[in-house]
Amino acid sequence: MNLPRFLLPACAALLLLGDPAPAQRVASNQPGARQSPPPTTEVRVVQGVRLTGAAPTLDGRLDDSAWTSAEAASDFVQMRPDPGKPASERTEARVLYAEDALYIGMRMHDVHPDSIAAQLARRDASGVYSDWAHVLIDSYHDRRTGFRFSVNPVGVKKDVLHFDDSNEDVNWDAVWEVATRVDSTGWTAEFRIPLSQLRFSGAADEERVWGVNFSREITRRGEWSWWSPVLPTGGGTVSQSGELRGLQGIRSARRLEVLPYSVARLTRAPGEAANPFYRANDGSMSLGVDLRYGLTSNLTLSATLNPDFGQVEADPSQVNLSAYESYFAEKRPFFMEGANIFAFNVGTDDGSGESLFYSRRIGRTPQRYVDAGDGWVATPEATTILGAAKVTGKTAGGWTLGLLDAVTAREDARLASRTGQVTPEPVEPLTNYLVGSLSRDFRRGESALGLMATATHRQLHGREEFGFLRSAAYSAGITGRHRFAKGTWEASGYLAGSHIRWSEEAILR
Repeated sequence: MNLPRFLLPACAALLLLGDPAPAQRVASNQPGARQSPPPTTEVRVVQGVRLTGAAPTLDGRLDDSAWTSAEAASDFVQMRPDPGKPASERTEARVLYAEDALYIGMRMHDVHPDSIAAQLARRDASGVYSDWAHVLIDSYHDRRTGFRFSVNPVGVKKDVLHFDDSNEDVNWDAVWEVATRVDSTGWTAEFRIPLSQLRFSGAADEERVWGVNFSREITRRGEWSWWSPVLPTGGGTVSQSGELRGLQGIRSARRLEVLPYSVARLTRAPGEAANPFYRANDGSMSLGVDLRYGLTSNLTLSATLNPDFGQVEADPSQVNLSAYESYFAEKRPFFMEGANIFAFNVGTDDGSGESLFYSRRIGRTPQRYVDAGDGWVATPEATTILGAAKVTGKTAGGWTLGLLDAVTAREDARLASRTGQVTPEPVEPLTNYLVGSLSRDFRRGESALGLMATATHRQLHGREEFGFLRSAAYSAGITGRHRFAKGTWEASGYLAGSHIRWSEEAILR
């Protein structure tokens, strides 16, 4: 029978003192961190200079004449190990811009250039013993969202999406260029960041003001310094940025990106010769396409047909002996775009990824297990995503919205008996996923209120083999936060509930 069952709404609230980002929590544990001065109320400003001639050559030398016309952002301040004190080495950053890109040149002076730490590593690698230079751009200027571009002295790149001021998503990737060079006075980094990789709004003829910050890590001293001070007592990262002014005559492009792809596989493995599904050389091929289009300067439409897990790196192995499902980071490009908009974490921040919406369930491994008995069975590794589309964006008025819909196919396993008869056996039903999110910032990003709702529908009617699944599941929640006392304290909380449908046995399960 159909028996609706309600789950009790969940509610949590948190009162934080100077809630820092993870890197800042390290600083707050250093001796004397609590005695550091409060963050200054004066906002640091750097002027961007428009290119009138040839763009700088990206070679890391910073000897192009255009760089001499740009003012230097200097006087960096330590975040650690001595919050609030001047950086031990001088750092300078300059900003140039054209209609299609930002150019940022950073000079990291070092009295001992032979001691500069630099290691080769994969892109976005963490835990690398190396110096780093970082550029953080808040092109929304909402003091909550930032795009960070980082490089070490040997050119290893890292790009990170900052959201909710202090959270980070290292899975975000952008298309940008950088060149580095180590010389007798230290090292340099020369960035070219296409404007198509940033999100912003406003008329092209008006002057834009963006949030910006520059930082440097000197690993041998355990030092991390910022141009606009980021202090443990300030709370957050993006909200402590300075301002980039003077940007005129640039517009957010109506981006159209079409990425067709094909995946070919060949599996060679030992097997049972009597198994009709076994092939010594088992090959397969699939086709798909990703699309992204800028509907307006604020809204982006993304779509995908038949995305494949083969596009991305394999998940790490896990041994799960608990009653809870494993959490894997999202790596598929379609679901990574605007992922922060659909974030609604519930429970404690224990790294479990528990949220109202978990995108890795879309395209998951089929949920029904089929016993082959004395025969053989071939089960699909993943559920086919027939298609998915979403609209995401943030307006100049502080509204953030996201809408996502995805459809996954019914999947069948194939059973083969000893007599050679092959029959299909359903292992996953046709399913539709729908997610919507809407939020609004207030008080220059110091406060916010958001809503989120999800709906899952499975085609189960008349399918007894899927009695263990729920035919429909709905959830909705409201979340809010408010900073006060000059950003020293923050109160945040959420109220969420869910509703599921199908048989009493499935719901109790």
